[in-house]
Amino acid sequence: MSLKHLNLFILFGLISFTTLANKVSISIIANSSSPLESLVVYLTPAQPISNKENHDNLIIAQKNKKFVPYIEVVQKGNNISFHNNDDITHHIYSVSGKNRFDFKIQGRQVKNSPNLNNIGEVAMGCNIHDWMSGYVLVVDTPFFSKTNTQGTAIFNSIPDGKYQLTIWHPQLDAPHNKVSQTITITGNQQLQLKLTNSFLPIPSQESEDDFDFLEDY
Repeated sequence: MSLKHLNLFILFGLISFTTLANKVSISIIANSSSPLESLVVYLTPAQPISNKENHDNLIIAQKNKKFVPYIEVVQKGNNISFHNNDDITHHIYSVSGKNRFDFKIQGRQVKNSPNLNNIGEVAMGCNIHDWMSGYVLVVDTPFFSKTNTQGTAIFNSIPDGKYQLTIWHPQLDAPHNKVSQTITITGNQQLQLKLTNSFLPIPSQESEDDFDFLEDY
């Protein structure tokens, strides 16, 4: 499939030297050339890499009746640590796909989800505050990141080889909310990509109703 069909265009790449532990920087811009923040970017190696896993602790807070951050990414087999920073109870759930969970978490408590053993999107909500929404993408690779305020995702210690580069966002207007392209890494690299797909509106995590607690909880 061509880059044109994916609406993903590599503008330039800079290779400095060959190494087994490359630093790869990927910047993503819109048609207007403005940086795109909070996109999940991950690299899936064409050949499996043994003894390489990412067990970074994934923390998602509940703060001011919102999921913070709204989007996160984790490698398959890990879990989510939910930190309720509010003084009220939340009822966290996900019923999408095979990574399902459902539990109450009182104010200032911490609870962990079950291990996320299936790849794909995990859409989260709260049964008490139904405007709350958040997403976690479960990937089958240790090489993942999110773009920062400059629209850049940074990867360290990436071995040489071929990779499928994938960009994902729950509001990205594309099949399965993602676009992909094969790249070859042969040293430290800086890439800039133009993403021409549009984005659907992000739902507002707020309500005009003022309530903190339901009697049944």
